[in-house]
Amino acid sequence: MFAYMGGKSRIYKKLINFMEAERGENMTWVEPFMGSGKVLFNVKGPRIGNDINHELIALFKAVQNGYEPPSEVSEDEYNHIKHHQELYPDHLKGFVSFACSFGGSRWNGYSRGENRNYALESKRAIERNKNKIKDVVLYSSDYKTLNIPPSSLIYCDPPYINTKGYGFEFDHDEFYDWCRLKVAEGHLVFVSEYEAPKDFKSVWSKKVHVSLERNKTNHKEEKLFRVHKEQKFKLITY
Repeated sequence: MFAYMGGKSRIYKKLINFMEAERGENMTWVEPFMGSGKVLFNVKGPRIGNDINHELIALFKAVQNGYEPPSEVSEDEYNHIKHHQELYPDHLKGFVSFACSFGGSRWNGYSRGENRNYALESKRAIERNKNKIKDVVLYSSDYKTLNIPPSSLIYCDPPYINTKGYGFEFDHDEFYDWCRLKVAEGHLVFVSEYEAPKDFKSVWSKKVHVSLERNKTNHKEEKLFRVHKEQKFKLITY
């Protein structure tokens, strides 16, 4: 959708194809950590998206209702919005704080690029994908309180372990226990991470480039873990 820390723009098709092979007919696709929605908005069928960042959800709800983000945000405007947030609506803050920040990391400094307009690029990306957003049910809550329909496919893209830059603490052990609980309740659960407990089976991986700081790129192995027992596969491509 737009630049976002931890986004899946380069691998979302592979992830979707793999998980869809186990997804049952009319099974709701649920993302408790939807972020920019790159995976969620490219899935078909019933979908629920959630993120603890209420401004991000406010942005997508506004787009569902016809909102068009600004085509230009100057550095002065960016800093004024950042330092006077009480003056601005949540959907605008949701756009500027991520789409106009370095690395798609919330309020991580104004994103500069020679002859590039990040606000316009992000606006155009949203406009290209707005029809994919319209039928998604959106919530903003802690993942543990999200109401999930019975027998759903839950795809989790949480803050990665030993990774800085999210701006808040995340209890991974509590999250792992929650995933196990959801499986016990009858859901299919997949998790994107670099590493996970031994009972989470790595079923797909790809080396990726990660940029969380200016002029610094790390190489990581992105993995998809299955928490539930393997289901029968069917061939679906997007």
